[in-house]
Amino acid sequence: MNQPIPLRNLLYVGLCILAISGCRSAPTRLHSLRTLPAQVTMLYAGPAVRVDAVHLPADMDRAEITTRSAAGDLTIHELDHWAASLPRMAQQTLTADLVARLPPGKVILAPLDKPDHALGLNVVILRSSSDAKGAVFMASWQASADNAPTRSGDLVTLESDAAGTPSEVADRLSELLAQLADRIAAQLGQSAGSSSP
Repeated sequence: MNQPIPLRNLLYVGLCILAISGCRSAPTRLHSLRTLPAQVTMLYAGPAVRVDAVHLPADMDRAEITTRSAAGDLTIHELDHWAASLPRMAQQTLTADLVARLPPGKVILAPLDKPDHALGLNVVILRSSSDAKGAVFMASWQASADNAPTRSGDLVTLESDAAGTPSEVADRLSELLAQLADRIAAQLGQSAGSSSP
């Protein structure tokens, strides 16, 4: 015996479906880093190099993009995420920037094996301040071969324009990595020869 479903029950089911479908959140936006063209290609005859790691400020090492106000307040952008692990993306972007700045065959792509006597680069980037004019980062790097440090980069200060939106943060970080690649390539080139315009 079939009993008709009361109209009131159908209305409740319909309202529940509408409520559930209305609870969808805004879409998450994904951001990535990009490689920037080189101003100069170095004449470098030293050993091949591989970027082993890029260490970033702890407050940036998360899935969500963060920004700092001029007062130093940290904002976490819940709907703006890095497309992948930020240290890994920074490692790959810095590697690509070095490929553009050093002669062919002088950069080993991680995680490919590093031959004996090749240089492994470890990079540390710290955010020292942020204000309305932009962010100031301090960075240094060390090259080691056969588990022994062979050379270190100077502590350099990298400045970027103001980065108020997540897209601007990705752009500024890409620019900072390119500046760092310029410095690393120049110091490697100075230790092995001169540069070509």
